[in-house]
Amino acid sequence: MKTAAETPVRNPLQSTYWTMASVRHGDYLAKVRVAAVAENAEHVIHRKLDLGNGPDVFGPVLVDELRARAFDFDLQVQLCTDFKAMPVNDTTVEWPEKLSPFVTVGRVHLPRQDITTANPEQADALAFNQWRGTSDHRPLGEIMDVRRVYSESARIRREINNQPQREPVSADEVLSLPGRE
Repeated sequence: MKTAAETPVRNPLQSTYWTMASVRHGDYLAKVRVAAVAENAEHVIHRKLDLGNGPDVFGPVLVDELRARAFDFDLQVQLCTDFKAMPVNDTTVEWPEKLSPFVTVGRVHLPRQDITTANPEQADALAFNQWRGTSDHRPLGEIMDVRRVYSESARIRREINNQPQREPVSADEVLSLPGRE
């Protein structure tokens, strides 16, 4: 709690995000993080955020930023090299980077887009489910098993909203780009 209270509020497109629980990474166990690339900082519109700006500080910032330009994050993995120092089922233990540093394995590209809620049906149809990945990248541990409830929650939401689950064939189906109908 102390760390969270002392952490400055940052633009979400300049932040680093990581899994607390581990996943498979092929034949290995890993934790994953996405780290904003340095170029993101050069282009952000909102450099400082004020928590006093209302109940949704981050939403309007993301709308403005993604309407203006694309942003990139490095996709990184930290491999488990010591089961005692890097436990799978205890998510309160931070895996020491001195035992296994994060390694960049790819890039996540967020294209320029309009993420306003102008089309709530389109936004409501979106869902993320870590269990729909390949077996080489499946979630591990008891905590991740409990998170299967999210899949059921999304299924119930789609049923209530009369929205069948379907897979998009292109990003254009789910991303609204400025200047496009």
